[in-house]
Amino acid sequence: MRHLAQWLEAAGCLLVGEDFATARVDGLSQWVGEHPVILFNTAAPPDRLRLTLAHELGHLVLHADALSVDDVEAQANAFAGEFLMPAEVIRPSLRNLKIGRLLDLKREYGVSMQALVERAYHLGLLSPIQRTSLYKMFSAKGWRSQEPGSDDIAAERPALAESIGHELGARGLSAAEVAAIAGFAEPKDNTLFRTGGLRAV
Repeated sequence: MRHLAQWLEAAGCLLVGEDFATARVDGLSQWVGEHPVILFNTAAPPDRLRLTLAHELGHLVLHADALSVDDVEAQANAFAGEFLMPAEVIRPSLRNLKIGRLLDLKREYGVSMQALVERAYHLGLLSPIQRTSLYKMFSAKGWRSQEPGSDDIAAERPALAESIGHELGARGLSAAEVAAIAGFAEPKDNTLFRTGGLRAV
């Protein structure tokens, strides 16, 4: 699925990007009243971001009322895998995986090669030994931390939050009022509903 951010926003999900200054967390999600919100790490490469958005969508869909469910992360991962790489579509392409084929599939599906390896493994198309062998090759090439081909994937560009800011301004609200709605004390701190050239008060 291309333009995942646009699809999520069209479905009513507010996407908020911030640089988390850490590679340990890629995204968070929760329902705020009746509104789904995903916070994502803008420092993540496009392929990783797409998987993060699909993973967080899985949490919103599957775990809104069941925070005590076992293996919630595994369920969200499985949801993201099927959402971005549907088994019925991708299964034939994941047989007899080679490095070059993984790079082609990365460009086609917009996900990392590691995500493709995991998808093949969970669909029973890679043995544990084959999976380990591929990861060893990734490590030898330095691809566990930075894969090739990520720059070939179109960046996901959320626009809903900015659109809300402009709409609030168009309705006569000041930058300070918009900041207050977004939960910020000062307009300069408002990183959610960016308002451009609105009046300060």
